[in-house]
Amino acid sequence: MSLKQTIFISLTIVSFIIGVHRVLIDMQTVSVSEAIGYNYWIFMISIAFITIFRYNRKKQNS
Repeated sequence: MSLKQTIFISLTIVSFIIGVHRVLIDMQTVSVSEAIGYNYWIFMISIAFITIFRYNRKKQNS
């Protein structure tokens, strides 16, 4: 695994953990679905990083 791939997978994990943490914090004041909706953009960043990671891995293997 290259340094670039390591950075992408690390950013994926960090952004997902931040998203889950924000949902848990927001659940104290609003419902679960609203908390997920408020932090949806954080989960989308996580999905973008995992997509870039998978694309980079596939490109490196070819």
